[in-house]
Amino acid sequence: MITKEIINRRSVREYKTDPIPEKYITEIIKAGQFAPSGNHNKAIEFVIVKNKRTKEKIFEIVSQNFVQEFVKQVPLLIIPVTDTSKTHLAIQDLSVATENMFLQATALGLGTVWKNLQPDGAQKILKLLKVPKNFTAINLIPVGYPAEKLEPHTDKDFSSLKIHFESW
Repeated sequence: MITKEIINRRSVREYKTDPIPEKYITEIIKAGQFAPSGNHNKAIEFVIVKNKRTKEKIFEIVSQNFVQEFVKQVPLLIIPVTDTSKTHLAIQDLSVATENMFLQATALGLGTVWKNLQPDGAQKILKLLKVPKNFTAINLIPVGYPAEKLEPHTDKDFSSLKIHFESW
C-alpha cells in the first residue's frame, strides 16, 4: 500500500470541538489544489467556514434531506467549489480534490466525511456564502479531530472477487 492514510482514512461523523490549526487548513487546501483536474483547468476554489452561525445556517439547508448534527458541530467546514465556465468536469474535479483533502486530513490526525449536496441545497449554500453564480459545489467537507479512534481497514476488507480481468 502506498500510504498509511489510505488504510487509516475512515468516515467520521462525531468530532471533538478543538479548533483546527491554520497550518493544517493550509495543508489540506494544498492537497486539494494539487489534485489533477480536467484539461488542467485548476478551476477549484475553497470556502472555509468556522463561524458557528454560518454552520448552523448550512445545517438548516442540508438537514432538509437528512439530519446530520456534525455539520453544525464540527470546528471546520470546507466547501470545494469550481468555476463551471472553466470546466465541464465539475463532478470529477471536485471529487478528486476532495479525496486528496481527505487523505491529507488523515495524515494530520483529522477526520472527514463526504457530505453530499443536492443541487438545490448547493445553490442555497453558495448564495449564503456569496459565491459567484458561475460556481458549483457537490459536497461539504467537515473537518475535525475524531471523537473516538476508528479502526483502520484491514486485508479482510479487501475482496479479490471484485476484480475482473479483461471482461466480467
